[in-house]
Amino acid sequence: MAGVTTSVAEVLASVATQAGQRFTGHNGRVRGSAVVHRIHAERWLADIEVPAPAGRVGVAGWDLLGALVPSTDPVTCARCLRSGEANASGVEQLPLWQ
Repeated sequence: MAGVTTSVAEVLASVATQAGQRFTGHNGRVRGSAVVHRIHAERWLADIEVPAPAGRVGVAGWDLLGALVPSTDPVTCARCLRSGEANASGVEQLPLWQ
């Protein structure tokens, strides 16, 4: 397309926005894991925010649309539960005994 210029930052921001929209109201799992993490926005590149596990668990690679998978299951990650941030349901921590 002649005359259309898109910066790398604009492309990355668009991908980050798509990734963030997938996690609205959801927790998440790192691909290949059964552990459910609380998801929050974390600074990535050029002040672009992306969804990330609240317990600071690493997500390998740059695949923002596949490495972290949305889930409606309750948080099971001990680090995320200790982080004190509210999860998708607004609960700060799951009860120990039900």
